[in-house]
Amino acid sequence: MFRSRSMLHLISILWLSALFLAGCAMPHIRSTQISDGGTTESCADFFTSLDQEIAEAGVMDSGAFRVKDYPYLRANRFLASFREDAMDSKSFVKWVTHMQALDQEARGYEIANLPAIDAPALNSANNKDALNGNVITCGNLLKAADFQGTNPRIEELRKLVDVPDEYSRIQRVLGFYPLFSVFVSMGVDNWHAEAEKSFSTQPPADWSSIRYIPKQSGELPASRQIVVKTRLDALGIPEYAPDDLQALFRIYAPVWQVQTKDDQDKIGAPFWTPEGELGVNTGHPSTYTLLSFTRFGKDILTQLNYIVWFPARPKVNALDIYGGLLDGINYRVTLDKNGDPLLYETIHNCGCWYMAFPTKGLHVRENIDYAESPLILQTPEVNPGSEFMTIAMKSRTHAVQHLYPLARENQSESAVYSLADYGQLRSLTRKQDGRASMFDQNGVGIGTERLERYILWPTGVLSPGSMRQWGRQAVAFVGTRHFDDPFFMDKIFMEIDF
Repeated sequence: MFRSRSMLHLISILWLSALFLAGCAMPHIRSTQISDGGTTESCADFFTSLDQEIAEAGVMDSGAFRVKDYPYLRANRFLASFREDAMDSKSFVKWVTHMQALDQEARGYEIANLPAIDAPALNSANNKDALNGNVITCGNLLKAADFQGTNPRIEELRKLVDVPDEYSRIQRVLGFYPLFSVFVSMGVDNWHAEAEKSFSTQPPADWSSIRYIPKQSGELPASRQIVVKTRLDALGIPEYAPDDLQALFRIYAPVWQVQTKDDQDKIGAPFWTPEGELGVNTGHPSTYTLLSFTRFGKDILTQLNYIVWFPARPKVNALDIYGGLLDGINYRVTLDKNGDPLLYETIHNCGCWYMAFPTKGLHVRENIDYAESPLILQTPEVNPGSEFMTIAMKSRTHAVQHLYPLARENQSESAVYSLADYGQLRSLTRKQDGRASMFDQNGVGIGTERLERYILWPTGVLSPGSMRQWGRQAVAFVGTRHFDDPFFMDKIFMEIDF
């Protein structure tokens, strides 16, 4: 319907959007009650039908969470953290805009992964580009209708923006979690002791390994120049220009060193095999980048995520509870407000084996506000302008055992990897039925389940050991802790003023 009245709707969009941005004083009208010839009713029907198609096809993207009653908004833990903050009109508008952008991004992958569409409310959008266009158009119309005037729905929205944790209370109750967690804590302590003993800030000796270095092109700028000059929006979130963001990822891209015994120890690009299973093309070494933000004191800090994938963690025998399809590492660099590295971290892509490497700018708190304290290890000093941070991993387990600096010069014998957008993994080509995410609707890597899920289910974590989509990674079995917890740094560290 609304595509045949495109000019009228364009005028409506511009008019309503202007009212939203300007915050004009008009009576509040709920989008579900507005009567404007069917425009917003059609948009509500459009989102309902699209959500139904996505649910029936099983292609819902789970990296962010939908906001009840607002089909054009989604939130992650970082954006949800602002719901308790005092906001003026500009910061509220920016908050809503970020959540709308998150929804548009997720729906773009969902639409790409949809098979043939057969829904009356979607007939006017006869191709996927048109569907994405309607997501934007209808989202803008409903947003303008929802937040006219003095925004009386602000408090309502604050209450509805909620991101659940990655822990099941039912599983914990049924698994006698208080008792079970005592034994889990003992296992965590043992692993911490072993990891501290084996970790080094020196290169590994006598390893038969492959070093993967990032593809280099041109001179690197100073990260300080990029971060300091970048404008902050009304919420205090940096708004990086695409070229500046790409430069930041190039500056801090690590060297991956892997003790190599076979192809399972080679990094590559995930893909769907003709048999409909996930594989990793080790002939195309890739590192997937993802931008995130965290809160530390009054500042919002930039986080650069670098993710690699291996074809598998091979099993040593049939009863190996940790082995299975796919394995991988997420290396994260958190920059301070001046653009200097403040914290390095690694996890396996299951959310397991979390390690933190604070720089001299951080002091570890005596009392850490988590039931399961994180493993905090020594950090090597690295000059990003002349050195790579090198992450060295053991064969098979891909356990991080060394972090050390490596000169950028004379790396001709190393393999070269490409940087790629993490979003590609949310919609991969799949020959038999178009495209599909490598993660299911719970954020679990498809086919990556481990036997440990039958042992550790009382911790409340869904499918422990499975590879997980970014934003859905629990990083502790005792208590609750998430890799994307926006307040984790304040709970673990204090910043040191020099």
